[in-house]
Amino acid sequence: MRKYLVALLIKILRFTFNLGFFIGMVFHEPPSLVFILIIGLSIFTFLIGELWILRTFGNSIALFSDFLFLISGLFIIHSAMGVKIQFGHGFLFFLITIALTIEEFVYHNYVQRKVFGKNIPSIIDRINSL
Repeated sequence: MRKYLVALLIKILRFTFNLGFFIGMVFHEPPSLVFILIIGLSIFTFLIGELWILRTFGNSIALFSDFLFLISGLFIIHSAMGVKIQFGHGFLFFLITIALTIEEFVYHNYVQRKVFGKNIPSIIDRINSL
């Protein structure tokens, strides 16, 4: 159970940095919206993306589903909170989603190795074998 909580905490910290910086500081969205985004998206993508999709279907499908969850979640939560979404928001959402998806690749490797106990090569080992 501790491994799962540590993995969730890592995900929440990653989302806090990315969403807090880009949406909170750059776009000056209210802290309540940023907090809802961080908690909602990190917990949802952890429960569905890591614990179900990553374990069942593997890294490629999990990365694609995380991309879809993140970009749609950003639009849905902003719309539900009454924020008028403009072109700049869409572009920012796309950039944040790309950055988080790249981070998810590394994070999935961590989850598979440390949480699920799979014996897969680390990213450094994969790079060195090229």
